[in-house]
Amino acid sequence: MGATASSAGTAISSIITLMRKQSFRSDFVPLIDYNQEDSIVGNLEWTNKPLAKYIFRLTGLLSFISTCMNTPKTFEYHPFLQYTTFAIDITCAIILTFEAAAKMKTRGIFIGDSSYLHDRWNHFDAIMVLNIYFSIILQMFELIGIINKYSYFTIIRSPRPFILIKVLKTFLKFKLPKSQIKTILHRSSSQIYNVTVFFLFFISLYAILGVQFFGSLTFHCVRNGTDLNNVTQSDLMIPDTYCSPTKDGFHCPENFTCKKIEIQRNLRGYNGFD
Repeated sequence: MGATASSAGTAISSIITLMRKQSFRSDFVPLIDYNQEDSIVGNLEWTNKPLAKYIFRLTGLLSFISTCMNTPKTFEYHPFLQYTTFAIDITCAIILTFEAAAKMKTRGIFIGDSSYLHDRWNHFDAIMVLNIYFSIILQMFELIGIINKYSYFTIIRSPRPFILIKVLKTFLKFKLPKSQIKTILHRSSSQIYNVTVFFLFFISLYAILGVQFFGSLTFHCVRNGTDLNNVTQSDLMIPDTYCSPTKDGFHCPENFTCKKIEIQRNLRGYNGFD
């Protein structure tokens, strides 16, 4: 027993000594730290200050909240939020632009290993800032009346929820050797790629099968004598029932007939395959 305890104590002591040695190794760097490269440049040390980090985190959160509030129903119930989100977006754009401009001025834009465009995180930040500016311009045109609300131009807002990644990386901080970081990133990227391909394959397959099997789902059971140009809820079965115009499939009960009716997408309550 004494020999076993001595061996265990020696092993634990060796592990602790190894951990202490590794903690002082120079190749241990943060994997996800907000300004992991900013410490290289003395003029950007202010970005590592707690206050600066809190401001950047709050900016990202506000931008994400503004994106969540920018919905038709939200503005329908609370019209004043149109101006609130507009003001929040302008504030976030100013802060993030100031941050990017400070990095560009200190590091340079193109030249040098530490230049602004040499870092992929900066590419992501720049894309997010541009999306905010595009959203501001679009919302300004909507408020003025130059562009109709909820037009196809609103698709430029779709990447904005990714601003949450910017917030997340300010909180996460892992200390690992550079070689191990590269290995983890390589394995993770390959797994993410495989899962994405797998997911898209089955989504595409089920979408095609859905269209082939069910079509556009436009045939409904309606009362006999219903005016198809003015279909109301009282004309439909309760619950609303889809039917088949051919001999196969579901057939409507007595006093109802299977007719193809066109209902606006926003009134269907679901998104079909059509």
